[in-house]
Amino acid sequence: MVQVSKIVKWFFIFIGTALGTFLALCVFAFWYMSSGIFGVDSFDKQAWHKKTTNEQDATCYRGGMAKDIVDKLLSSKTTREDVVSLLGSPDGNSTENSYSYGLGMCSGFGFDYDSLHIYFDDQGYVSHAKIMQH
Repeated sequence: MVQVSKIVKWFFIFIGTALGTFLALCVFAFWYMSSGIFGVDSFDKQAWHKKTTNEQDATCYRGGMAKDIVDKLLSSKTTREDVVSLLGSPDGNSTENSYSYGLGMCSGFGFDYDSLHIYFDDQGYVSHAKIMQH
């Protein structure tokens, strides 16, 4: 009888640990998919325009502000000129209808760069924006 109660006790400990781990992973996945690292900071124009060193380039130096830019600062009434006034000139891989701004290496593994892509309609207004990992 004592042996059976020990087995039952360890079974419940195992099940509780497994469920707790699964729940923690689900919470982390929800956080990461909803905003993750890209939603931890409010937009700061000075920080956005700050020159970076080679060491900082390998960090997520702008990533924390990206979601705030997409959610609060860009709208269908924002023009190309407004975007340049706010974020500066776009990076080299930009076109007339798509501006790209580097965010740094935000993946956590330190080998993929992320960028904020802002797309414009034919009248020059923001149509949508998204954060992309390359």
